Amino acid sequence: MSYFYLSQPYNGTESEKKHRASIGAQICGSFIKKGIHVLSPIVHNHALLKEYPHFSLEERKTLILDFDFTLLKASQGMIVLQLEGWENSYGVNAEIEFCKKHNIPIYFLNLDETKTWHPPL
Repeated sequence: MSYFYLSQPYNGTESEKKHRASIGAQICGSFIKKGIHVLSPIVHNHALLKEYPHFSLEERKTLILDFDFTLLKASQGMIVLQLEGWENSYGVNAEIEFCKKHNIPIYFLNLDETKTWHPPL
């Protein structure tokens, strides 16, 4: 059994980052409660960067994104959470391109759709 990778925008003010990580955690919790295994690198990375703030923006775009690609490669698909700014997010766009290159299924969902979404069989 595998998991779905939850992609969403992150950068912004500290308040926006905290809010976006909170949304990611809520979505993960609701999916897990429905039996859908999902992993959010934003939830993980937000805690990481809060406790270990020694990554430059360039390192976040390389080191952390490379780590995220490793997780994405092992997933059964990526869910793109269409929060404000997702279309212009460096990370989300890099993840979408990675999925296309590696034939990883992509599911685009807004917040309302996450309430009823179930993975295809």
